[in-house]
Amino acid sequence: MAGVAGYVEDNEEPYETAIKEISAEVGLEKEEIRLIKTYGPINISDSYKEEKRYNPLLPDRAIREPEWILDNLKSLAVNPGVAVLENGQMIAFMLTGYYFPFKGQNAVQVPEYCHASVTENKEELYRLMYMNLAGEWARKGKHVHIIGHFAHDSALKETLFQIGFGAFLAERLRDVIPVNVDNEVNIVVETDYRKLVSLHLEHYRYYPESPIFIFHGHDEDTIEPDLRQHAEQGDIFLVYRDQGISSGYIILGDSTVGNEGYLLRDTKTVRVKAAYVKPEMRRNSIGEALLQHAIDWSKQNGFKRLFVEHETANYYGGKFWNKHFDPYLYFSLRYIDNTIDYQ
Repeated sequence: MAGVAGYVEDNEEPYETAIKEISAEVGLEKEEIRLIKTYGPINISDSYKEEKRYNPLLPDRAIREPEWILDNLKSLAVNPGVAVLENGQMIAFMLTGYYFPFKGQNAVQVPEYCHASVTENKEELYRLMYMNLAGEWARKGKHVHIIGHFAHDSALKETLFQIGFGAFLAERLRDVIPVNVDNEVNIVVETDYRKLVSLHLEHYRYYPESPIFIFHGHDEDTIEPDLRQHAEQGDIFLVYRDQGISSGYIILGDSTVGNEGYLLRDTKTVRVKAAYVKPEMRRNSIGEALLQHAIDWSKQNGFKRLFVEHETANYYGGKFWNKHFDPYLYFSLRYIDNTIDYQ
């Protein structure tokens, strides 16, 4: 598969690039892997270390085991990528991660571990890399561009904002210290997922409404299989019942399934996979009670932290997660015009 490489020239335009289409036959893809192997994990670890300075709860696996990130980069190195070189040394890179349909369009994602740069001239380097890769994505018909980045990297956040990106998703962490629950609320572990079908369906009908406007792909036909899959993965259902009716729940599971929370895998981190309380039941400390039981369960099962991913446009859920969790990662999104012929 073709790739893209950018090279730094020593002239009045220090980051002027030469874009080349690279075929597998010339072997440069292997060279790109070598460059990423030599420099990529070091830069990513540095970015991760900086984020960990703001959020000490982050595990240190990504620092101790850079080869873990390298292995995933190798698997993605056939995708389009850009590297910026200065005096023969790579000072920045960005690698395409995943393609998938999103909001009725074709999307591309660059995960947080698929890009890095030196600190000096960081804004310029990221503008340069995005300009080169975005053209490649557009020619492939990918009109939704998503980039994951650490929450406290203010320079990168501002750069992405200036080139048209906006907040989309947040990943947050918290410890297993108890939360304050004002009222006594009875929470139980539900072992029959079929009793949660109605509540689970109501939950997913919430997301297409204003201001989130996202369809998560579940309806009456898929909601029970989705719950069954959670059960088969060993996830735990914590439930609040009002007069025998399931009215609030949290689903907990190990963060080893899917792309969410990649840097938290195998680090004794439990993921909040779903959470919802009926509107008429809110403001009664039910959410806090569910979270406290999730914390208790996590401690009892040897977990050190909890993480959740949520849409930043989620008004009600966002307020709750912001109150009880700290951000460590954001995903920013940009739409480009899908009526232009980019060929």
